[in-house]
Amino acid sequence: MPSAGQLTRTGFLGGLALLAASAAPVSAQPRWVAGTYIYADLCTIPEDGAQTGRRITLKRWPGSDNLVYEGAGLPAPIETAVTVDDGTKAVAFEIETSAGPVSFRGTAGPDALVGTLNSAGGAQPLRLKRVLRTGARQACPGETTGSIN
Repeated sequence: MPSAGQLTRTGFLGGLALLAASAAPVSAQPRWVAGTYIYADLCTIPEDGAQTGRRITLKRWPGSDNLVYEGAGLPAPIETAVTVDDGTKAVAFEIETSAGPVSFRGTAGPDALVGTLNSAGGAQPLRLKRVLRTGARQACPGETTGSIN
């Protein structure tokens, strides 16, 4: 005949096995992790200190997504609500800037934001690398000249 300690241990282990068997499987969430994603080519021209390029900051929260658009020559950043498709990572937005309307359709990835930007200058392909820092004060990469020996 088993002792009381053996019965308790057997009952506890059996209860754990029964609980594990009845638990529903946990599925992975396809949604990106909440956080801030910065895509930019904004930099400063060393000769005159003028800025060029743009920065698009995508802010993801569990309940909503938000986007901040900054461009060289714009008086202030423009913030708008945006929806990112969790499956395809498709991003689309339309904003009104001091230079006129700007719209974008493309894909946000772990390394770059890629798509088509439409503005007063027409449609143009856009590829902004994902950066960890804003980079606006960094000097724009210049042309490298010289000869190969």
